[in-house]
Amino acid sequence: MNFSKKSILTLLVFYLAWGVCLSQSPSAEAMYMEAVDDAGFRVEFEAPVDRIVSLYTAHTENLIAIGGASRLVAASSGDDPELVGDVPLLAIKPGLEQIVSLAPDLVLTRPMQVRSQEALYGRLRALGVKVLAIDPPKWEEFPDYIELLSRLIGDPSPTKAASLAKSLLSSGAAEDGAVGALLITNGRSLATCAPDSWAARMMALAGFRNAAAGSARAMRGGVIANFGAERILAADKDIDVVLLQRGAMNTMSAADFRSDPRFLSLRAVRDGKVFDVSEADISRPSLLRLKMGVINNLRKLTLFGG
Repeated sequence: MNFSKKSILTLLVFYLAWGVCLSQSPSAEAMYMEAVDDAGFRVEFEAPVDRIVSLYTAHTENLIAIGGASRLVAASSGDDPELVGDVPLLAIKPGLEQIVSLAPDLVLTRPMQVRSQEALYGRLRALGVKVLAIDPPKWEEFPDYIELLSRLIGDPSPTKAASLAKSLLSSGAAEDGAVGALLITNGRSLATCAPDSWAARMMALAGFRNAAAGSARAMRGGVIANFGAERILAADKDIDVVLLQRGAMNTMSAADFRSDPRFLSLRAVRDGKVFDVSEADISRPSLLRLKMGVINNLRKLTLFGG
């Protein structure tokens, strides 16, 4: 999602006081808000949404964080059941009848999911089901994204949640932290995070200095940067801590890294400063995780508390 360059997800919000709405002609149809999503579709809303199918974990967690948990009628299979409660968890590629049976006001998803099931989303729109496909927001876009979600659920003070997000994102240490950290996002290729990715910004917020800050991203617009074993060894003096991102993108654990014969000579390995971190915690743009103290947990590692 890129507000500044693409003007995507532009909030053309016409907040209408209910008194004004009632004063209009009964035949006049008032529009509550309008948005253009990252797939290029313009969606109009006559009222806040009450029934949301969320098919991306970050969307789900951010809705919960801003008080929209009761609006969720389904979430994705990747969501934490303890967070979403009893709502059904849908597969990555859900079926049409499965979604329609939930009578949603809105299906909240990502453009990549729309591209993988164009027929499904086309049929949903044809049936009158509103769909918003929103990319994971970049760091600087996050407060605007939170404000959009707040408006969708009818929050009377949508900027309050956005202000909280902005405050949390700016509450950390400077980017030149004293503790040099290398985040491994893919153990197979020994890739790291791109310098301006969410994970890199989370590391900076926690007080780490990114030991791979000069790495080139693997693909344009991507969040992964190439690194490799040789560069890890060459950067030994800059690496105080090695963080292994555990999740779908990477199954290599801290224990795996510590026992890898290529890295036995690394200072961080010798000092026992290799730790597992949750992929969801460090790479998912989630206000809920920020509010739950993820940053504080990461900061403990800067003190080598593990």
